[in-house]
Amino acid sequence: MKMGNRIAYRYRLAGFVALFALLPLLASCLGGSGDAVSPTASSPPASSGSAAPGETPNADREPVTLTVLTWFVGPNQALFDKFHEMYPWITIEANTNIDRAVVNNVIAGEKADLVFLDAGLSQWLSGDLLEELTPYIEKDSRIQDAAMAEGFIEAFQTGGKQWVVPYSDIPMWIVVNKEMLHKYGMEMPGLDWTYDDLLEMAKQATDSAANDWGISGMVDEFTSILAMANGSAANYRYMNEDNSMSLANTPAVLEDLKWSQELTTKWHVRPSELEKERLGMQGDPVEVFLQGNSLFTLGADWYLETLKKADFEWDVLPMPVGKAQQATVHQAGAIGIPKSSSHKEEAFLYISFLFSKEAQKTMIENGSGAWVQDQELYDYYAEVPVWQGKNVDAIRMNSEMCCFSRDPSIADLVTLVDTVNGPLAGMITRGGDFSSRIPAVEAYNLKAAETRKALGW
Repeated sequence: MKMGNRIAYRYRLAGFVALFALLPLLASCLGGSGDAVSPTASSPPASSGSAAPGETPNADREPVTLTVLTWFVGPNQALFDKFHEMYPWITIEANTNIDRAVVNNVIAGEKADLVFLDAGLSQWLSGDLLEELTPYIEKDSRIQDAAMAEGFIEAFQTGGKQWVVPYSDIPMWIVVNKEMLHKYGMEMPGLDWTYDDLLEMAKQATDSAANDWGISGMVDEFTSILAMANGSAANYRYMNEDNSMSLANTPAVLEDLKWSQELTTKWHVRPSELEKERLGMQGDPVEVFLQGNSLFTLGADWYLETLKKADFEWDVLPMPVGKAQQATVHQAGAIGIPKSSSHKEEAFLYISFLFSKEAQKTMIENGSGAWVQDQELYDYYAEVPVWQGKNVDAIRMNSEMCCFSRDPSIADLVTLVDTVNGPLAGMITRGGDFSSRIPAVEAYNLKAAETRKALGW
């Protein structure tokens, strides 16, 4: 669908004020038989402090403080601030003192009105700890009216129920060192470049004797994206269509893992673990990229502050085209409301706010993506300072690509990471036979099936 044809965001504050001002007149014209419609909790209030008929003025509202449990705040603070600007009687405070996982804080009885999930839904639902969001969403006109990719909201349902929605949309992209690109006689590739193009360019930029390398990092997340692009896996983390089982034991995914591993073991465009240690290239791949001797690395919004420190020119490319599609992964953090919250309506108001144009613009300003589809938002990528002088079309393209990460719908997520994906990532850079991990994949799939059955998924 072309962005120019997408549905524009329908909320206009002035229109709401006018509508509510006319309601008594409309009712009288109809003979006074109808009850006046009161605004829902998610209707944007006037920031000036005025209120619709029958609604408490903003200045007279009882102040509410929402506590969100999360490991980090980061760019979310800009969203918290924008929300408070729109709803000045509500303040959001973050508790980042997390006990191994956010769910543990809730189990321990800590105050929480919003939670950023970090370990899937299994433990939350087995303990009946989350408020179901389906009834809220069904009557929330802001969410209902927002233009999104088909099936977006449904993709975050589990067992037919909506326990969480995303609080972020962070597409991953490729970062390129333009000085190295020119040093080795290359130009920026087109937006339809392929994984074969990436490999050939990485080969051309690799001179181990000069300590120049085609790739820094690009291991587990990169390989998972490769599997989706090749059609080997339907979802992030090598998962199948409904996230019910890992496909890391299938020939297609095993081949993708081998292709990624051979970036080090065969083509030598990525240094081995021993070479990284000897050359001082250990640690965060983007920090290593800043050394100026790597052509490519994997990027996302959380790397932008680090990339600002670069003393060379860098740019962005979309994830390459695979055998089946051009895919990335949108790191979509999940937000929910604990049943123990004493401010559920206000907490859902924040969730609803995330679907507003104001919130989506704030995400773009932070270097993230926008899941609401709107021409104004599409154009806004070119206006924000973070992308000035960069390949903004690549960022726009990545923002519209498949696929969103859907970790909450993965049963026993921690087991998956610890016993399947983590060991596979180690083998990508250290070498080894991926088929040796098949028993671990099968054991996880069996456990996940049992958990899903117990939870009614």
